[in-house]
Amino acid sequence: MTTAPPLLATHLTHRVDGQTLLDDVSLSLAPGSISALLGPNGAGKTTLIRLLAGIAPPTEGEIFLGENRIRQLSRVVIARTCAYLPQRTDSRFDPKVEDVVLLGRYPHLGRLGTLTKNDLDRVAWALERVGLFPLRHRHLATLSGGERQRVFLARALAQEAPILLLDEPATALDIGRQIELMTLLTELSQDGHTILASLHDLRLALEFFPRTLLLDRGKLVDDGPPESVLLGQPLEAAFGVRLQAGQGYGISCVAPPWGVQNQR
Repeated sequence: MTTAPPLLATHLTHRVDGQTLLDDVSLSLAPGSISALLGPNGAGKTTLIRLLAGIAPPTEGEIFLGENRIRQLSRVVIARTCAYLPQRTDSRFDPKVEDVVLLGRYPHLGRLGTLTKNDLDRVAWALERVGLFPLRHRHLATLSGGERQRVFLARALAQEAPILLLDEPATALDIGRQIELMTLLTELSQDGHTILASLHDLRLALEFFPRTLLLDRGKLVDDGPPESVLLGQPLEAAFGVRLQAGQGYGISCVAPPWGVQNQR
């Protein structure tokens, strides 16, 4: 794995059909850092991760990989640096697990597109890291939702990119697999990977991430240690819940349930 360059975003704004999905967002991810991205549904988490991964260009603003503007880099160069795990991992086809993970090696193939022993070894390593090596010959359609999510995480690992941009990687995972995943991400960060993962579970952010970023209605409204962000007023305003300090960080509702405000 090559050394991760700093990832810097300056004044990102993104609009689709006249709707502003991101509004003047700036952030930086240092090499080897691990950060959680929080926000309610529709806050812009998926949009931000897709922009950082070079999947789509921002309407305004710039993204830099080291000293290079990402919009000026080829798709192959970006893929060798940034691995993207989408929130939805549906497939129109029914490939084998091993074939899905092999797709992560294509940014590294030569002109002939021939897989080498190193490529196959990297795929085997990635499957081992997510606990799916025994299922490598299974078809994707035969797996559970959580197993499919781990297949696509293995594809991101096989890509051998130093920056991992993960959109809801804990989706469909049971609590045991969630903890295994968070432990793996911590180990990868210690190995030098830069990781940004969007999450819905506030407890995972608190227990496993030293830095938390909070999006609300397309704006970056808080950024700091999880204890500070989770107990802050911006999170209360974004989610309509209040976290109370203490063992387990109890959660209480501060906003009326859906529809109650319309009742007389």
